Amino acid sequence: MGRTDSAVGGRAKLKECFVGLDMKTFLGLLMISDAALFLFSAVQHSGVGIGPFREPRIIPATTVEALCGLCLLCGAIALFRDSRVRWRVALITNFIALGGVLSGIVALAAGAGPRTTSNDLYHRLMLLLIGASVLILFSGRISTQSKVKIKPRPNASRDVQKAGCS
Repeated sequence: MGRTDSAVGGRAKLKECFVGLDMKTFLGLLMISDAALFLFSAVQHSGVGIGPFREPRIIPATTVEALCGLCLLCGAIALFRDSRVRWRVALITNFIALGGVLSGIVALAAGAGPRTTSNDLYHRLMLLLIGASVLILFSGRISTQSKVKIKPRPNASRDVQKAGCS
């Protein structure tokens, strides 16, 4: 089996995993994974090494990352609940997390803390994941608002009953 065969097989397996997954569920899982990454990083910046992962102790980063992780968890919970404000809450919590990541990038650029390659990679990854979440939120919101309402035909209920669908 060649390299392209394994790549195609990998995509097929990935597609099988997401078959039947609606956008709300996908976004909720994405936000939960974002929150887990924030909380993982908060633990690391508190001075606790997890396996081979070690970061310098930076208490302000611990605080910001823990708050961002909790915000994203709240946003994911709001998404899974049937509330009218779920998209708004998810969007706000993603913007809070975005603010936390951007403040971390600015602080590191200003020399406020020690820089590591893994920490720089972490910030870029979080920007990517939050950007994907916000993009999904905006595209989902636009697509739900732009749906065309179709008026039912006068005899539609009778046609459904004839077909045995009721």
